Amino acid sequence: MQQFSSVLNKRVFYILFILFAVSQAGNAQPETITINGRAVNKGGLGGLYQVIVINQRTSSGMLAEPNGHFSISCLKTDTILVSASGFDVKKICFRDSAAKNEFNVTIKLDSIHYKLEEVKVYPTKGLKDVNEERKTLGDIPNTDVYKSADIQSPITLLYERFSRLEQSKRKVAQLEDEEKRRDVLKELFHIYIQHDIINLNNADFDRFIDYCNFSDEFIRNSTDYDLVMAIKYKYEQFEKMHDYAPPGSKQ
Repeated sequence: MQQFSSVLNKRVFYILFILFAVSQAGNAQPETITINGRAVNKGGLGGLYQVIVINQRTSSGMLAEPNGHFSISCLKTDTILVSASGFDVKKICFRDSAAKNEFNVTIKLDSIHYKLEEVKVYPTKGLKDVNEERKTLGDIPNTDVYKSADIQSPITLLYERFSRLEQSKRKVAQLEDEEKRRDVLKELFHIYIQHDIINLNNADFDRFIDYCNFSDEFIRNSTDYDLVMAIKYKYEQFEKMHDYAPPGSKQ
């Protein structure tokens, strides 16, 4: 019985000891450290502009010296944010570091990089160049014109006239001419917009071209004055009929 009591007393002692140790650990004050740092760029050069040091937990901060040196006291578990004008934020924490009260560090900051989308710039042609191009509108190769030797063979003539290959050639030529006509009109629109003749959004060029429905013959043979007046008139009608809001206007 006495032996049992002795064992029981030892167990009670161990339990009380563990509870005491836990209570002491709970009452222990968090460890405070001092960080002496210097902010530099990726190449190791100092003199960064406006180096800022912030304690993430307390949201309190400071400006480093002009040479990038700073000294801050904080808890060992705190996270410190360091940045400078034109540089990304760098985080430092000594939670898992060796047990000591003071740390000396050099912090290399990475410069901020911006990725811009590619922008293509196309030069605007002058009126003289555009006029030269509009003179070539409608120059579609006439695949129905044959040599006299071909006419002497009616079968060959009919075959060439109705063959899929020849029809395809004509179709391709027509599509190319259509594209050229649109390009010429778009170049004219750019010139007219620069001179405040019309005020059309680039995104509406094709829709306006469809509305104008100018033929190759009209574009090719019109004088500069006639063409600009025709486009100006069409634009005014387009603006009214389609409730069109020009760029920069308020709807």
